[in-house]
Amino acid sequence: MAIIKTDKIEIEIQKQTMDKPGSNYLILVKSEDTNNNLLKLFTSNKKPIIKFTEDNGNIVKNNFFCKR
Repeated sequence: MAIIKTDKIEIEIQKQTMDKPGSNYLILVKSEDTNNNLLKLFTSNKKPIIKFTEDNGNIVKNNFFCKR
């Protein structure tokens, strides 16, 4: 697993509502910095799980919301 440092990250989740989609959800992960622009695409028929956590150096805890 690679850890990539970047200036900007955008995560977009598209619910595919057209007739007979290839999958129910399309997830785009985009990153930008001065040297690289990356895009990763994921598809799934299950609703994505969105988590926001906080690491204080000792423990990682759920923060703000955890939606399933």
